Amino acid sequence: MGALATPPSNVQAAIANACANFPNVPCSLIQSVAQQESSYNPSAVSSEGAQGLMQIMPANDASLNVSNPFDPTQSANAGAALLQTYYNQYGNWTQALEAYNQGPGSIASNGASTGTMDYASQVLANAGIDPNLSAMGPTDISGSTDVTGGGDSTLFDFSFTDSSGDLTGVAYVGIAAAALLLIMVVGN
Repeated sequence: MGALATPPSNVQAAIANACANFPNVPCSLIQSVAQQESSYNPSAVSSEGAQGLMQIMPANDASLNVSNPFDPTQSANAGAALLQTYYNQYGNWTQALEAYNQGPGSIASNGASTGTMDYASQVLANAGIDPNLSAMGPTDISGSTDVTGGGDSTLFDFSFTDSSGDLTGVAYVGIAAAALLLIMVVGN
């Protein structure tokens, strides 16, 4: 897996704010996108015209409540909102990142380009998210997985252990159901 550089304190605060506002988006993913898009530079402007920390296109500013694209907090929240929207649309972080990078219309028309697929892989690697498990729940800015089940993306995750090897809620429900069934069978 890749690595995340430590962002400046104003960017850390902006990412933390976005994590609080969008708890279903892994914080390490928001941080990784900010690193990949702008190298944590809130004043960045791309050759295509994308602006700010998360490189939001000006055409999206109004719909994402961005009045100042160079404000790191507004940019981080806008980027997290887009990531959440695309995750809800595609059901996994790989395709959400591809839509973030290339645009959902272009993805629908042309499919993801090689550069876009590389982008998504690099962002996921830096965030510490396995692309094969990219439908995982939220993580904090340090990259540790939130195993509280707080994210809706874990709703249909039927894994019995989390990334640290601990039992998940699904495993505990299965154990409880088996115990109840055993009690019912033995009791009859």
